[in-house]
Amino acid sequence: MIEISPYLHVQDIALRVLRDIVPFIKSGNRECSVADVCTQLLKEYGAKDCWYHDVPALVLVGERTTVSVSGTDYQPSDVAIGTNDLVTIDLSPMVNGFWGDCARSYIVESGSARPPEKSSSLYHGIRAERELHALMKEIATPETSMHELYSLINQSIGTMGYKNLDFHGNLGHSIEKRLEDRRYIEANNLTMLGDCNLFTFEPHICRTNDTWGFKMENIYYFENDKATPLGSPQLLEAIS
Repeated sequence: MIEISPYLHVQDIALRVLRDIVPFIKSGNRECSVADVCTQLLKEYGAKDCWYHDVPALVLVGERTTVSVSGTDYQPSDVAIGTNDLVTIDLSPMVNGFWGDCARSYIVESGSARPPEKSSSLYHGIRAERELHALMKEIATPETSMHELYSLINQSIGTMGYKNLDFHGNLGHSIEKRLEDRRYIEANNLTMLGDCNLFTFEPHICRTNDTWGFKMENIYYFENDKATPLGSPQLLEAIS
């Protein structure tokens, strides 16, 4: 088992940024500006490097939230946040070679990002993401293969009336030291989750025939054979 503490340190940086960016997610601010502020906050908290194709913060606004794009092709746009909108932020900080990886979706109502309420027209997507993460934690064991988890979750995504937007179709990956060493939660990958010290779970989903794409990503590890999200509890709670 690897030492968790250096990964916890960098993941907590990502969680703090996802918490502290909220006041800047408001109507009129642009996708590229949000990405810049996220990058600056990461640096202020001590994460001056990133591991994902020199993209520390992959931010998408509005209908662009359904776009699934590699970091090699991503360019933040000038699209402005609307009065009632959706913003997704995916962070990839690195400190001393240790990766963090975390994403959340933010509902904007009356011009400001607000905690998702059941009355919101976009709450359905937040709820679906939470349910998928809860399901993953319920069914995943160290002996579960990536293929098995992919199959069960993808089936649930369809049953819930959503589709998987990922451009490769995967639902997450192992946390490594080198980008090319990642193993993916995808079809036909028989790697067991327990063979990965840490892995992400990050369904990127959209309701069928809808124009809003939702993300929720945590890093997980097994503690007493239970999939456990990496992060200080108070920070995970703050951006739940």
